[in-house]
Amino acid sequence: MTSGGPRLESLVDRNYKIPLMLYSINEQISIITNDGHNIVGLLKGFDQATNTILDEYHERVYSTKEGFQQLVLGLYIIRGDNM
Repeated sequence: MTSGGPRLESLVDRNYKIPLMLYSINEQISIITNDGHNIVGLLKGFDQATNTILDEYHERVYSTKEGFQQLVLGLYIIRGDNM
């Protein structure tokens, strides 16, 4: 057992979904926005309104002719009400 800060499990309030995002910090996640965009990137942070910060952000654009393309855009902030 290590002595450090509190364990991640103790930070998660089981009554809310947002704190479960703590498990995905610095992990690659995929988000589908309200308008159907498929966004992939490393989760760097979020707030109580689910505004999300992604690094190494890229958007996957699907096509029936070409399969899909990835548009690399870097650091990106997504409003919580757009997810």
